[in-house]
Amino acid sequence: VRQQSSTIPQPQGRVHHHPPTTTATMATEQQWKPFSLTHVTYPSHSHIVAPTLALLSLTPPFGVCALVTATIVYKDVLAAYLLVGSVSSTAVTSIIKKLVRESRPPRYDDVKEEVDYGMPSNHSCYVWFCAVFIVLYTLRGGGGGLRIGEVDHRTAVEASSTVARVTMSSSQSRSDTCGNGNGNGNGYAPASTITTTTTTTSRIISANTWHNLHASFAVIPSLLIAIGCSYSRIYLGYHTMPQVFVGSIVGCALGCIWYGLLETTDAVRNSLISMDATLRELERGRMQLRLAGLDDCNGRKND
Repeated sequence: VRQQSSTIPQPQGRVHHHPPTTTATMATEQQWKPFSLTHVTYPSHSHIVAPTLALLSLTPPFGVCALVTATIVYKDVLAAYLLVGSVSSTAVTSIIKKLVRESRPPRYDDVKEEVDYGMPSNHSCYVWFCAVFIVLYTLRGGGGGLRIGEVDHRTAVEASSTVARVTMSSSQSRSDTCGNGNGNGNGYAPASTITTTTTTTSRIISANTWHNLHASFAVIPSLLIAIGCSYSRIYLGYHTMPQVFVGSIVGCALGCIWYGLLETTDAVRNSLISMDATLRELERGRMQLRLAGLDDCNGRKND
């Protein structure tokens, strides 16, 4: 039997032996590409400056996550408005990139077959869009007096000033009355009126102080982060200076336009106010249902 099987003619041609496919084999055969939005490399010789700039370079994804969290968790319609505008600005820069078709500066980790354009910089456009919007919203009183879910400091100051003027005028009339002999005759306002006026003045000072601190904490960090993120794209070699500069200009222009729509367009303002009221009403209903469910559970436990 062995002799007969050895004389059996073998099939002609090359026989392909396929080795078992493993994960390592697939990894070597396929080309792996990093997700460029969160993939940042920096020179290892620097232990402070380069890692810090690498973190600043990740400001856009961090910012998107923060705005999404504020929109979903806190039901903040202004965060949603800023989120839509910032994402739209990056879409505009992506379209401009395909039209201009200017390559990025060469780096050590470039893929020869891959063509990536860099004019203008998406990161610079995003950070400057958000920075300009935050600065304008803070310094101009929130869309010309628009305050969704919070109290405008100008309204509080004006109310306190009105109370102060009314108090002062009433105290003046009382002092005049006292000077005419209908009061105590000393020509001075009562001590309670002076105390009320002092309290109102201190509230005005506190409101202005808090507004200035709030504005400083909102404006200064926004500008510093925008500058740091823009510089990091140049330092890390992802963009040239003209690409970052053009991206910053586009972001500033789009940020001004987006804020202008909020301040001047009644349709946008009314839509945000209506959306905010609807979300707060839904949240109030949800909390009432939750409290009712807890009361039922407690009642069953007591039974």
